[in-house]
Amino acid sequence: MRIRLTLGLTDRPGTLLTALEKIAINGGNIISIIHNREQLTAGYVPVSLSVEFPSHENFERARAGIEASGIPVLSTESLERNIETVLIIGSMGVEKLRSVFEGRGEVISLSYGGGSRSPYIRILFSVPADYRESLLSSLELLAEENNCLVVREEF
Repeated sequence: MRIRLTLGLTDRPGTLLTALEKIAINGGNIISIIHNREQLTAGYVPVSLSVEFPSHENFERARAGIEASGIPVLSTESLERNIETVLIIGSMGVEKLRSVFEGRGEVISLSYGGGSRSPYIRILFSVPADYRESLLSSLELLAEENNCLVVREEF
């Protein structure tokens, strides 16, 4: 699993190394590090790391070890993404769909079909694994409110 960790490091030699050791002993593989010392905030330098862990348990142990070392974990974000396709059967405007995807997913393609007698919208989108169920539930609720039906395409 891939995770983006943002840590609040004090600007002292060895602080980053301490965090990297906790990641390494828990099987983490560093993909990238973004370290910008000019962004000093409340005494901390935010450092973002993209890390691949063998499992969620390994990630949680690394996180606990980092925090036990006195390094705050400011945020975590899954970098795992799913590509999904849904059909919305019925008539619905695109504007209503924007709020569902905002901040949770990215529409890759959107197409209309069926004409005026049996309209549908086919949406191909990318969504972080953490937001998948929430986004799909919101789509289903919106469709229900507009007398439409959501059909998930499974491959």
